[in-house]
Amino acid sequence: MASPAGQFRPWRLITAFAILVVVLYGLVFGTKGSNSPKLGIDLQGGTQLTLTAHTVDGSVPSKTAMQQAQDILIKRVNASGVTGAQVQIDGNTTLTVTTPGNQDLSTLTNSARLNIRPQLAQGYDYDLVSAASTATSGTATSGAATTGAKTSSSVVAGEPGTSTKAATTSSAAPSPQGLRAAAAATTSATTGATTTSTTKSTAKSTTTTAPAASSGAVASSGAAATTAALKKTWPIAGSNPKNPDQPAATTAEGWAAWVTAAETAASNGTISCTDVNKAAGVDLPDLPLIACGTSANGGGVYVLDKTLIQGSEIKSAAAGLDTSSGAGWVVNLSFKSDGYKTWSSYTSTSANIGKQTAFTLDGEVISSPSIKQAITTVTTMISGSFTQATANDLANSLNFGALPLDFKQSASTTISAELGSQYLDAGLIAGGIGLLLVVLYCLVYYRLLGLITIGSLVLSGGLVYAIMVLLGRWIGLSLDLAGVAGLIVAIGITADSFVIYFERLKDEVREGRTFRSAVPRGWERAKRTILSADAVSFLSAVILYLVAVGDVKGFAFTLGLSTVLDLVVVYLVTHPLVALASGSKIFNSARFSGLGAVAAAGARQRAATARLTAKEA
Repeated sequence: MASPAGQFRPWRLITAFAILVVVLYGLVFGTKGSNSPKLGIDLQGGTQLTLTAHTVDGSVPSKTAMQQAQDILIKRVNASGVTGAQVQIDGNTTLTVTTPGNQDLSTLTNSARLNIRPQLAQGYDYDLVSAASTATSGTATSGAATTGAKTSSSVVAGEPGTSTKAATTSSAAPSPQGLRAAAAATTSATTGATTTSTTKSTAKSTTTTAPAASSGAVASSGAAATTAALKKTWPIAGSNPKNPDQPAATTAEGWAAWVTAAETAASNGTISCTDVNKAAGVDLPDLPLIACGTSANGGGVYVLDKTLIQGSEIKSAAAGLDTSSGAGWVVNLSFKSDGYKTWSSYTSTSANIGKQTAFTLDGEVISSPSIKQAITTVTTMISGSFTQATANDLANSLNFGALPLDFKQSASTTISAELGSQYLDAGLIAGGIGLLLVVLYCLVYYRLLGLITIGSLVLSGGLVYAIMVLLGRWIGLSLDLAGVAGLIVAIGITADSFVIYFERLKDEVREGRTFRSAVPRGWERAKRTILSADAVSFLSAVILYLVAVGDVKGFAFTLGLSTVLDLVVVYLVTHPLVALASGSKIFNSARFSGLGAVAAAGARQRAATARLTAKEA
């Protein structure tokens, strides 16, 4: 039984809606951030990377490994400040990363496989030594290079306890540093051990003296210092054919000869980092490794023992600014229980004091510090010519763990902002056409009631806009072309709710009731249908969002959001406005209300009922 019209208080509902609008737009204009929704790659332009997964044995990656890699990449993208990004699994071996705007994605392909390995030997990069030897104007002699040769500071690296100096120095090389327990090392950690890049590099000079043989010199004779005497050694005898930077043997006895050969080749400068880096990133932790240093660490070739501690034993990583030794930006590592015990035990062994330990990231040496003293604190600091950005990138990579697979970038696509703008314009035009057709239909068919429909649509659009802006700020939600399509479809869903309500009003008027008395009864009948229809639409949107990927999620989200807001507008705006209009003379006019034909039918029904009543009396 419908409630009498006099008991309904429409202004309360309208006031509640007004408060909701004020709160939402107060947040839009009163909080920091853009006052327009974030746009996806297809609307504002952006970059799409295609990453192909590779396994050590060449097999197809498991579904679990791909999903884990997807989750880690999503976290890594979000932590780097990139918003509106999507990471999708395409097929069995491919991940597609899509980011809006002009974002730097160079660090996303890093697998962030961190290992801590004892260093066995350190030497030259064949490519750099060859270039330096070619530039020499004469034949090098024992212990010295010919005047005029210019050697990069990243070429020569000394062993612990030795030093290498240029005869003429134009710029100072980084001072040797090492591993030690530190007090108040950085602004982000009050205690910890200090891990610093300790590669001893020669300064840039116009006259270079070759280092002694004990420090990994290229050769002890002038003949070996020339290009003709350098013969590249790769792969090392006994290497794994699939991973030539590691031995094929799996036991210490089996790989002993391989390690000796690798140490000799590294010292002689006959290993090329170009060859080494081709195999980097898929190394097995239980085997020795040939690796190259990063440019920030001075380059060079390293022969490393099997892994001492894996990156999975890292509890946390944070970038900070060194306030004690002036090393600049650093990354502080905190180990988990097992990692801490292993690290503390290793550095506390007297035989390891003075030895170098390499931190490898994806098979590259990012730091190779010397152990200066026993380290018994839980925090270790890595430094090595970091900037704030690179320190943050490394910390983010380490925090979110190692990818279970090695990924190579197989394709990169960029959508220009101009093309995105064209897509946006097309979407807005389509939405405008759809809205215009709905408006014309409502005005022609419902006349003044159509004005209530138009006002409700505008208010619904205002709610959607405010919520999209706020969600863009708070959770990085971006509006893509599929999302625009969802909003366009939602116009029809919202208009459908009005049509249901107005048709129920017509049914009541056709049965002989006045417009005023038809409103509460029509609403009771219409709201059940509206709730059922919107529930089906919302459920469909939820299911679509859960099972879909990529752009389809954007369509499902905006469709579901608009469906919920449709209920809000119908309950708090449309029905109260119709109730208020039912008391107006102009809306009760059959000519202007759009109820002309049904009003006439209702009048005839009332007249017939009156005649029947009179006869019965």
